[in-house]
Amino acid sequence: VMQKMSVHHYDTLTVPNDVAANCIYMDLPEKGAVLLHCTPQEFPESTKVLEKLKDHMLIPVSNMEKVKVNGALTCCSVLINKKAQV
Repeated sequence: VMQKMSVHHYDTLTVPNDVAANCIYMDLPEKGAVLLHCTPQEFPESTKVLEKLKDHMLIPVSNMEKVKVNGALTCCSVLINKKAQV
């Protein structure tokens, strides 16, 4: 649905576990594409899929405590859209 409604092209990556799909993508100056994702201990098969993203800096973050209260990585995030100064 997202690709059909967007003017942008998206490449998709499917992981075996839905909870493991809860990631945070950042495009950081000096670092490039960064992906915060689940740990191999939590979802080993999904982590193997994410490791195919060779052009991304991958940072595993544990969700074990958040899952106990039905939380996820994005639930603990504050996203700020900061426009570059021209």
